[in-house]
Amino acid sequence: MLHKVICIDDDPIALLLSRMVISKANFASQVITFSNGEEAISYLTATPESGDKEEKQLILLDLNMPVMDGWEFLEQFSQGLSSHYQNTKIILLSSSIDPNDIRKSKNFHMVLDFFPKPLTKELLGRILTKLSI
Repeated sequence: MLHKVICIDDDPIALLLSRMVISKANFASQVITFSNGEEAISYLTATPESGDKEEKQLILLDLNMPVMDGWEFLEQFSQGLSSHYQNTKIILLSSSIDPNDIRKSKNFHMVLDFFPKPLTKELLGRILTKLSI
């Protein structure tokens, strides 16, 4: 079980579904949701990872959002926060099927993979394998 999963998506239904799937699968002890990248960056900046540095955290990130999209979030996270969140990995969970988005995601070392929405219990199993838990 992960310590924390952060879900970033502008679709409130997708956030609700993600929270329900994560909870029913006992995937994480804590789920935090944000409706855009800017809210998530503010949260991560205000609460740098504390406690056991070995605890793995996961961010489920949508790409297409208002205010700050997933790409802008990844840029800011990689430039200023990734050193504080070394055990935090990111899964892009998007409705985009653009091969360029998949290729672009490989430029960010903290991105483990790119999956289509919606989040399912089966997808959580694949994510666990990627995280080596």
